[in-house]
Amino acid sequence: EKSHLDMRLLLLAASLKASSALFLPSFLPSLSPTPQRNAVLARTSRIVCGWGPDPVWSELKIASIEDADASGSLKEITVEVPAESAEGYTKGGQYVQLKAPGTDKGAPIAIASSPSAGTTFEFLVKEQPPSDWSPGTGWLTGASVGAAVDVSQAMGPGFIKSDDDLDGITDVLCFAVGSGISPLRSTIESGALKGLDVTLYYGCRTPDLMSYQDKFEEWEKLGAKVVPVISKAEGTDWSGKTGYVQDVAKEAGVANPKA
Repeated sequence: EKSHLDMRLLLLAASLKASSALFLPSFLPSLSPTPQRNAVLARTSRIVCGWGPDPVWSELKIASIEDADASGSLKEITVEVPAESAEGYTKGGQYVQLKAPGTDKGAPIAIASSPSAGTTFEFLVKEQPPSDWSPGTGWLTGASVGAAVDVSQAMGPGFIKSDDDLDGITDVLCFAVGSGISPLRSTIESGALKGLDVTLYYGCRTPDLMSYQDKFEEWEKLGAKVVPVISKAEGTDWSGKTGYVQDVAKEAGVANPKA
């Protein structure tokens, strides 16, 4: 039985103007609801989410694990998946569940690599403590190459279910913080936003916590203008935008980035 999530959890696609769209990845911290914000969301939002089917597990091996940022707090983990699993991954923004063999709870992790990467699934993982609903990710970030991991089929509809989702849209704003960049990476690299005017606001506390800096030029070639934002730039050599992504977006003319 499908269960619908709170609109702030998985995906929010909202028309900022008649020809604009806003994408917030599921890992962006929840925004505090206000009557004004709820009114905007009720008027402009279409929710694309649901728990989906039960996971079908495949026991696989970690092919590689590397630091994904200069601080080492994020890990880029690669797993080679069966062909049938790769065939189910068609849209950026989809995810899999990962768990240690012999355990019950899986952790939902966005697929960072593009669907065009075939049977190679990449994940950007931050160590998280276990909770009542999740096993956390310490067992994964602390694993070694060759370690076994149970991987589910690709799940979720992705950010863009069909071409109709972008009918009449010319401008797309994307916002991400920390590891929330991974599903936007897959969406941009999939080519789903090709031909649109895309701006990605990507925020981190310090420059050494920012992943994928080596991919920004590639994303620009794919049509996504990248605006990296650092909130704690003191004591670093950072010369780019500082503060919080919503404030930088507002300075750039986005009318209500907090919505």
